[in-house]
Amino acid sequence: MKILLSHIQPEDSGSHTWIQDINNIDMFVENSEATEIIVDNFLTAYNYSSIGSLVSKIASKLRLNGKIIVYQQDIDFVCHQYNKTGIDIQDLNTLLFNGGIPMYSALNAEVVSDLLTSTGLTIEQKQINTQNMQSIIVARRDHV
Repeated sequence: MKILLSHIQPEDSGSHTWIQDINNIDMFVENSEATEIIVDNFLTAYNYSSIGSLVSKIASKLRLNGKIIVYQQDIDFVCHQYNKTGIDIQDLNTLLFNGGIPMYSALNAEVVSDLLTSTGLTIEQKQINTQNMQSIIVARRDHV
């Protein structure tokens, strides 16, 4: 089973089951059932203090050799772009708040990577998409 966690309904989720509300995840997927979970700008819609338990819950759904891909706005890169390249305040606000998703926390690639590894996952890839200032982190459950 493949899962897409996103607050915005995709035009085409392909072979992924779209879940908009983390409170409903247990209705769609059992523990250790998912072969792939895409987390698309989902985490910052929750308070920073709850993100650790949220990531643990998501990771518990991965089966052995299952993969998780996290797309998340990287606040370090956004701040760097604002501070060093002169991105204007209107573009900054559009970047952070456009799309109608409430934002209750800010994250960077290191925090997301640390949370994933704390659940026993292995980071396979970590990069920044400079176009949309998102970190892209791929992790895998390679042991029980």
